[in-house]
Amino acid sequence: MSTPARFARRTGLQVKLVALLLIVALIPSAAAAYLVTRVSRLAANFAAVEAESRNRSLERALRTYRELIETKKQHLSEVARRLADDPRIAALDPAALEPTLAAEPEVARLALIDRDGREVAKAERAPPPGTETKSIKFPLAAGGSLEVGVPVPAGLQQELRQLSDSITAARTVAQNRTALSAGYVVAVSLIVATSAIAAILLGVFAARRVTTRIAALVDVARAVSRGQPEARVRLHGHDEMSELGAAFDTMLDDLSRQRTEIDYLQRIGAWQDVARRLAHEIKNPLTPIQLAVQQCVSSYQGDDPRMKRLLADTGEIVEEEIASLRRLVDTFRTLGQLPRVEAAPVPLLDIVEDLGLDPAMATRLVIKAPPAPVQVRADKLLLKRVLANLVENGMHAGQEAGRPGAVTVSWQPRADHVEITVDDEGKGVTAEARARIFEPYVTTKATGTGLGLAIAKKIALEHGGTLDVAEAPAPTGGARFVLTIPLAR
Repeated sequence: MSTPARFARRTGLQVKLVALLLIVALIPSAAAAYLVTRVSRLAANFAAVEAESRNRSLERALRTYRELIETKKQHLSEVARRLADDPRIAALDPAALEPTLAAEPEVARLALIDRDGREVAKAERAPPPGTETKSIKFPLAAGGSLEVGVPVPAGLQQELRQLSDSITAARTVAQNRTALSAGYVVAVSLIVATSAIAAILLGVFAARRVTTRIAALVDVARAVSRGQPEARVRLHGHDEMSELGAAFDTMLDDLSRQRTEIDYLQRIGAWQDVARRLAHEIKNPLTPIQLAVQQCVSSYQGDDPRMKRLLADTGEIVEEEIASLRRLVDTFRTLGQLPRVEAAPVPLLDIVEDLGLDPAMATRLVIKAPPAPVQVRADKLLLKRVLANLVENGMHAGQEAGRPGAVTVSWQPRADHVEITVDDEGKGVTAEARARIFEPYVTTKATGTGLGLAIAKKIALEHGGTLDVAEAPAPTGGARFVLTIPLAR
């Protein structure tokens, strides 16, 4: 796929993720804004209706207070006019005030004022509790004036002012509530806009993070398909994408290992076919050659000692080489005729202890078994052949290094398999030799065909296990071969 097409695909995924996050963020915000708008309108309408109703009640009360005051004023004026018509009061007779005050229960104070504004006489009594005296002056015909005071409720003017202030406050509250609802709408709108911007930024960041990791997986998959099996994703973090990347890398590791095992088995299969053919082709002429040489040596009747020696040496050489060829043929036959694995549960300790029955191994084999018994699912004869080959190679390696050639076999169970280690006292295996040591006809020993380890690895792979050489040397100083075999469930 071309770079523009890949970029378009990644961009499309980013846009989809951003759009999805934006929708998720806007739906509740828009719903909240709508509900707040509706609630604010209802609240404003309710406040307006409530304020209007309260204002009407307050205004009626205010009119009632004012009418009461006007009525009091008119009543006081009527009383003052009536009293002013009294001739004695009109003549500014001080003696007339007390009888007049006694005859007027609604009046609390009477006073005569002369032309100069001086109080000539007065008569008064204490007003009833909770009242105060309010006075008016009424002119008299003879000059001067009559001051008449009547009790009125105390604080009437103050209550009137408070009532007027309450009406003004109710109107102000109604206006403030209406403005407050509009402020809520603006605030919610700002919150919605901020949420949308935050959702877009978060969506872009999340989309880039996700698509970048997905692109890394795609790139590695393409690299592997192009023939780069060593490519890996290596995603860092602790989220699901990191787990996916780790699982993808594990899968690639398993595929690489399985591909290596399959290639190895295919190579061994080809070598098996060649070994079968060679064993057949080599074995047939060996006996006639051996018989012909033996006949030539025995049929010479001459007296020439040099000729006899030459024939005897020739016979020995031919016998020795035929014996070597026969061993090679036997090895070829072993490689070409390996039986199929017939796995069954078997105690591992029994197999290892059977190796000690061989006198050559009995004195050099060291067994370190775990406390608990371990059962493996294996073909007993084939697994014994693998271990015998490894122990025999270890003995030879130790002896070639000038040591006794002791070999230590130990094992430990793991999750679903057992790990068997075979340690020798040899010189170890170099990195170059380690890369090819399991190939057919590759050997580090002075003698040998180089097929033993190849056969052992093939048997291990057919059991569903592995056979490798550890990079680190064994505790005994030589090489460590690590064999894994599935546990019996």
